[in-house]
Amino acid sequence: MDFSKIIRLISGIAFIGILYFIIFYALKIMYKDVKSGGRKRPSSSKRSYGIEVVSVGENSNLEEGSILLLRDVITIGRKEGNTIRLSDQYVSGNHAEIKLKNNEIIIRDLQSTNGIFVNDVKIKDYFKLRANDKFRIGSAIFKVIRSDKN
Repeated sequence: MDFSKIIRLISGIAFIGILYFIIFYALKIMYKDVKSGGRKRPSSSKRSYGIEVVSVGENSNLEEGSILLLRDVITIGRKEGNTIRLSDQYVSGNHAEIKLKNNEIIIRDLQSTNGIFVNDVKIKDYFKLRANDKFRIGSAIFKVIRSDKN
């Protein structure tokens, strides 16, 4: 046997091996689809969260009932550049941060002077918020809302 015949034989075997692998993988996917009855699992991306202003307190720049969708990180404080800027004297410059991580809402105290109260309990560092939880920063009260899209 010369060298070109050996290369053709190895190439043919490799091609058949790859072809069998593709067919096996396709059958595996079809089996999973048939087994689940074509139903898709509920996706967490169909769930959206927001922050509703329940009480404005001493903050003239807020409006009761307004809602801010939670897509990126929301920062709360007295300084310019915060997503929610409060004018309350009991709010620090950079008071809190709220973010959505792995479908969980995390509120974090940014070493504020007067802290954050979730459901009337003062939190330390960070806390996992759930839908309908109320949190107070200064005199402003906010509520976590959830919308499930069908």
